[in-house]
Amino acid sequence: MDNIEAFPAVSTNFINKLEEVFPLRDDFDYGTSQNALVFYYGQRSVVRFLIEQNKIQNENILTKV
Repeated sequence: MDNIEAFPAVSTNFINKLEEVFPLRDDFDYGTSQNALVFYYGQRSVVRFLIEQNKIQNENILTKV
C-alpha cells in the first residue's frame, strides 16, 4: 500500500475488540491441519496490520523518532 496516510481511522476500541475476538493462540498441536493454521495466521496478520495502522495514526511529534 503506497499511500498509507489515506487509510481510514482505526480506533483503539476496534483494536481491543479484534484482540478479544481473534486472540493470540499457542494451543496448536501436531493434529492441527495446515488449513486451520493458515486461516488463523491470516486472521492475526490482519489484526497486526490494523494495530500498526493504529500506532501510526496515533503518533505525534513527541513520539516520532
